[in-house]
Amino acid sequence: MRRNFAQVLKEGKIDLKNEYSKFYKIFYGKDSRDDRAIADMVSDNFIYYHFRGTCLTLKEFDGIYGFNFVKEPQDFNEDYLISFMEYIYNFIVGLDNRFLFSDMGTDFYVQQIIRVLDRIGYVFAVEHGLTIFIPRDNNAIAVAESELIPDSLSYKVLEYNHHSLKGDIEAKREILVKLASVLESQDKKLNSINQTFKSDLFQLLNSCNIRHNNKDESSKQYKKYIAEISDAELEHTYDEIYQMCLLAFMQLEHADRKDWLDGVKNNLVNIP
Repeated sequence: MRRNFAQVLKEGKIDLKNEYSKFYKIFYGKDSRDDRAIADMVSDNFIYYHFRGTCLTLKEFDGIYGFNFVKEPQDFNEDYLISFMEYIYNFIVGLDNRFLFSDMGTDFYVQQIIRVLDRIGYVFAVEHGLTIFIPRDNNAIAVAESELIPDSLSYKVLEYNHHSLKGDIEAKREILVKLASVLESQDKKLNSINQTFKSDLFQLLNSCNIRHNNKDESSKQYKKYIAEISDAELEHTYDEIYQMCLLAFMQLEHADRKDWLDGVKNNLVNIP
């Protein structure tokens, strides 16, 4: 039976709450040398961050985007920890003038974030100078790095697993639409690899309110089942279709290397 996240962390002796407390102290705690926290340094230099939008202060930024990290959060979970680590990481590395933090030991703090991410099975994804942390999914990473995936879509392949997209059915749908478009260009090849799998995948893509409007009774593509299932059930369906898309890309990659594999097998049999 597959272990859940809590079981994995328990076996790895990772205390998420304790890790959060350490990072909270790292970011908001006063440094003994000049009685200033990293948060103070960020606030003093906030105007230089490229991702601040039109915000003029860190307080305004936190208010607009809903960042309110507290010392003892009541509704704590792994997403809360990941969100806070993303927050710290992007503020520490988000300035071109890294020397502003040179006396704060921030290289050590970045390394600490990396160590925790590695222990709990998360990896980096970067786009437009911003970094998010996503659960390590070797299939997703392999597909994101595939030559079949355009650069503009690589990040989206990984972003699908980000905690901020949990419950965001529309965002997930948009990613699936983009994946479907690329797969459609490989229609003949997919058909030659596994016709049944390809047929199943595109039936789902075309009938689950992804590529077509399957919820509106006035639509020719209306599907009563999809119109009536709960959002949670629809999201679960999307997540399974996402995994099928990853598998389709991996099958395409394997087909591209099959001639080489056949050559290796031939040599193993015929060369003493």
